[in-house]
Amino acid sequence: MREKLVQIAIAIAGAALVVLLASVMLLMDGEFPGARAEANAVTFPPIEELEHYTTVERGVSAEHMMTSPEALAALKAGSPVPVGTHMVLVDYRNGKVFRYFVSQKVGEGADEWAFQWFHPDRSIKADENTARCYSCHRSRQDSQFMFTLPEAQAFGS
Repeated sequence: MREKLVQIAIAIAGAALVVLLASVMLLMDGEFPGARAEANAVTFPPIEELEHYTTVERGVSAEHMMTSPEALAALKAGSPVPVGTHMVLVDYRNGKVFRYFVSQKVGEGADEWAFQWFHPDRSIKADENTARCYSCHRSRQDSQFMFTLPEAQAFGS
């Protein structure tokens, strides 16, 4: 009888732990602090087909901003970028590619973007927190999630 009560107590404690963890995840939008990148829907684009539309200097980093000619045309016309569009930040340090930051439009909604970091060899850089990227870019929802929308719209003018 006592053994049965111990088993029941362990089962109840386990269920309570699952409920607690699920509640914490809901309160934190599904992300635990320190969450790291993992493979997702973001693909590495054919970078040689993209246009370099501006460079942002930030400390030791020179960030080359790139996207497709079609996306630049849509932005210039005031239209949303097409689903599937890649926006790429090429992070140069000391004149060499340090990493790539790729955002990809994954749906029709203004907030339907996914983010991924890549190493210079274009493999996923798993020690980056992509949830943080979305959180920061969400502040630019009114400008298509872009910090460089004016530069993209002015490109080629």
